[in-house]
Amino acid sequence: MAYDIVPYDSGLKAQIADLQRHLWSGDAHANIAYLEWKYERNPYWETPLIYAATCDGRVVGMRGMYGSTWQIGAEGGAFAIPCADDFVIVPEHRNRGLFSLIMRAALDDAARRGHAYVFSLSPGPVTLVTSLVSGWSRVGVMRPLRRRRPRGLLPRCRSGLSKVPVLWRLAEGLSRRALRRPPFRRLDRREGRHRLGRGREIDLERGPRVGAMADLVRRLGHDGRVRHVRDERYLAWRFQNPLHEYRYLFYEDDGLEGYLVLQAYRGDRRRGVNIADWEGTTSEIRADLLRAAIEWGDFDQLSVWTATLSDEALEQLTAATFVPPPAGSWLHSPNVLVTTTRRADPAPDPTLGGRRLLELAEWDMRMLYSMAG
Repeated sequence: MAYDIVPYDSGLKAQIADLQRHLWSGDAHANIAYLEWKYERNPYWETPLIYAATCDGRVVGMRGMYGSTWQIGAEGGAFAIPCADDFVIVPEHRNRGLFSLIMRAALDDAARRGHAYVFSLSPGPVTLVTSLVSGWSRVGVMRPLRRRRPRGLLPRCRSGLSKVPVLWRLAEGLSRRALRRPPFRRLDRREGRHRLGRGREIDLERGPRVGAMADLVRRLGHDGRVRHVRDERYLAWRFQNPLHEYRYLFYEDDGLEGYLVLQAYRGDRRRGVNIADWEGTTSEIRADLLRAAIEWGDFDQLSVWTATLSDEALEQLTAATFVPPPAGSWLHSPNVLVTTTRRADPAPDPTLGGRRLLELAEWDMRMLYSMAG
């Protein structure tokens, strides 16, 4: 079949939203909202970089690149990096070389715009394998840890009923009801201010304090590792993701001294709740925030990326009974990939801002930076 790779224009919006039923959401209206937020209102690029594959005038595949800005090196230099995401092809057009056609057009365009590197943050298993085969390099696995709430009486009853021939329908109905419950149902009962003593407080809120959060990040400083900029502009945009919902825990002591951001997927309780970002001026503050999130939320499942966390943070998570998920292939774990746009002369050990991009120890990677969070 003959394919054309065309740049995005608003006339393709409805077709792309429909195509993304295979990846984003089954609701085309939600997909349009997500596309507009992620690409049209991106704070770093005015032009949406989406590369659509068409066949007989119909969009059958796409890859997007959204704008991002990273702080790298001792001087804290800011680097604009395209993040490749949202690769999808309709089933009847798969295994026909479309991935290579789309990515070649995307990387060539990135090179023309002056970008030497492209990142891919937490690609799915198919995209991960296809990317590695086509020349991308893997930085590493983000090593998620997971905390599951001990099974209560109702889950045990559901499990028992599901094995009884006459009562399995009742168990199925109970499971459906449980999955329809909002992920922050228990947490929201604790919304408001909670005093810890000595003037210390934790506020649980539904909206971010982007100015105070960005100021705290600036006060904590930067150790030179590769990390996304977390300024007011980025945070204000980031927390508007229409496919996610967030809750915020703020630690107050004569000003903001720490925060913890929780994220959940709208309409998909099976995926649990994630710690998208977690900061504090002291170890004790971070521990108080983590304890409050666990106790107040009483989540069925709470996950966090740990590949670049400090040993101190790992000890706190382990003490709170976070453990690795069941053993499985790294293909099904969150990975970070890097590729160069200089296909004719790729660097074997790419560096940026004096940091080696393929060394996981050179990164400060949080779930917030990827669309997983």
